[in-house]
Amino acid sequence: MSRVRLGAVQFQHRPVSTFDQFAAQVRNHALYAADCGVQLLVFPEYLTAPLAGIDSDWERWTPEVLTLMTDLAKVHQMVILGGTHLTRVGTGLRNRAHLFFPDGRLFHQDKVHMTPCEVDPWALERGNDLLVVDSPVGRLAVNICFDVEFPGASQAVADAGADILLVPSATDDRQGFWRVRYCAHARAVENQLYVIHSGVTGALPGLRYFEQWYGRSAIITPCDIPFPPDGIMVQGEWNEDACLVGEVDLGLLQRIRQSGSVTPRKERRPEAYVARSQ
Repeated sequence: MSRVRLGAVQFQHRPVSTFDQFAAQVRNHALYAADCGVQLLVFPEYLTAPLAGIDSDWERWTPEVLTLMTDLAKVHQMVILGGTHLTRVGTGLRNRAHLFFPDGRLFHQDKVHMTPCEVDPWALERGNDLLVVDSPVGRLAVNICFDVEFPGASQAVADAGADILLVPSATDDRQGFWRVRYCAHARAVENQLYVIHSGVTGALPGLRYFEQWYGRSAIITPCDIPFPPDGIMVQGEWNEDACLVGEVDLGLLQRIRQSGSVTPRKERRPEAYVARSQ
């Protein structure tokens, strides 16, 4: 498969009083994406935070969230990154992204780099490896928000064959948003791959660290002649609830890696990256 239709959800957090209210908003995005022929749909980081406003025991919601996303992937026959959800692993919690396949397969990626509030007071455990998985829509990898700010993380998955990098994020101000967005663009250029940046918007008043979000989802391409000059296939309007849809050509990635205007993957020289003080 060369041409792939991608979806990036711009999910607006709203207070809810039942799981069904949250699920209805998720289903609406999935239904719209399915109507548009989307084959890979990405939801943002901390997608399930509205449920913590009902009961702050995140683990209570894990079975229902997994069932919801599993069913949507099967019903709509699409690969879905179900955002992230705080998930208990052993005795600790991890910020975990789940990747759902239409045939019922389930993969996960734990966040590798922690932001300050994830360290203290939340004391989340770090992930220690990076997922690269074959899918019906190409080789996929996940960098969760802060993870995309570390070039080594995306280079590792690119070197392992990833063609599409999924970046679910949650940023509460402009500075945070642009840190993630600028780094997502850099990763697309450095590694000559596509990036789906899915961000959270809205607010959950009274829920600590979720008081507000600032976001704008996008599908990002390398910056070369076959692609949009600014490297943006499609992006949303600021801070709205929306699903963005764009179609990309995986074959173009193979061509530009060999004979693009520049070929950063071929020209890497790690042996020369030695700093000297004088």
